Amino acid sequence: MHTIEICVGSSCFVKGSNELVELLKNYLAENHLEDKVQLKGAFCMGQCAKGLGVRVDGKLLEGVTISNAIELVDLALNEVL
Repeated sequence: MHTIEICVGSSCFVKGSNELVELLKNYLAENHLEDKVQLKGAFCMGQCAKGLGVRVDGKLLEGVTISNAIELVDLALNEVL
């Protein structure tokens, strides 16, 4: 089982982490990955000035925004799946 962690701290929440959760739920469903990937909330990842905090299997993704999140997560997952 692989894990995607999304920061739910106040800064990321304001930047749209709750919207990102929904986008990722849809992405996992569309790609039939619900049984292979778990979504989890996490606290601050230190990305407040750089974008949204997202980790895939412990690897911190940098520069994540709502508009590029699916692409970055997809790339990270393709490395591990």
